[in-house]
Amino acid sequence: MEIITLVENLAYQQSTKGEHGLSLVVRAGGKQILFDTGQSGLLEENALQMGVDLSAIDMVVISHGHYDHTGGLKRFFEVNDHAPVLLKSKALGEKFSGSTGTRRYIGIDREVAEQNAQRFRIIDAITEVSPNLKVITDISHYYNFEQSSQVMIVEKEGRTMADPFEDELFMVYDHPEGLTVFTGCAHRGIGNICRTAMEATGNSNIKLVLGGTHLKGASQGRISKTIDAFLDIDVAKFGLCHCTGLPAFMQFSEEFPEQVRYAHVGTRFQPYD
Repeated sequence: MEIITLVENLAYQQSTKGEHGLSLVVRAGGKQILFDTGQSGLLEENALQMGVDLSAIDMVVISHGHYDHTGGLKRFFEVNDHAPVLLKSKALGEKFSGSTGTRRYIGIDREVAEQNAQRFRIIDAITEVSPNLKVITDISHYYNFEQSSQVMIVEKEGRTMADPFEDELFMVYDHPEGLTVFTGCAHRGIGNICRTAMEATGNSNIKLVLGGTHLKGASQGRISKTIDAFLDIDVAKFGLCHCTGLPAFMQFSEEFPEQVRYAHVGTRFQPYD
């Protein structure tokens, strides 16, 4: 298995660029899966610099319906004419943020979704996308401190409410050496996601946690409780990025100094080599 960070907030590799967003290329079992697409056509620019052929991608998995994970779909559809896009139905719903004091739309591009509806494949149960690599669609709740943001909102049955992120999913690769857990933003809690991965696979050993953890702007108490939760979970490595935030990343680095790596643009992981 090989994993490449195609789009992320930070870029240090020459000739690549960063943006607020996330996209990972996962090569496993003879398949190439794109996990999220970033927020723009930048994924193609970075792919060219990294030797990634987007036209050869077999499948796209969308972690949730925010623009910074789906905005690259427009360009992807232009260069790839066959790969299905797996996502939950609620990822196509209208999503808003009130973080600036004014409600703004942060969901998937409506026009892109309408024009490419035939490419979307709605899933609502555990789905295997290549041998041992599965998409988990339901995230169980284990930790009371892991609550969704109140500034991210949806409209449901004619009323505005905090987004419960019923559209969120994640991927897990089940290997005898341990699990690799792929997370887009972990709006429903990174601890909840890891515990769900362990429950769904029956594998209690986690080799790598890779992606965003949505701890940017989190209270010191929440970050500390998240670390405490991971002290009880057997995780060999962390590849943290995107919405994790510098304070949380530094705390994780202090607690797990030999295990934490920042997964900036161009970072490559081979967990089982």
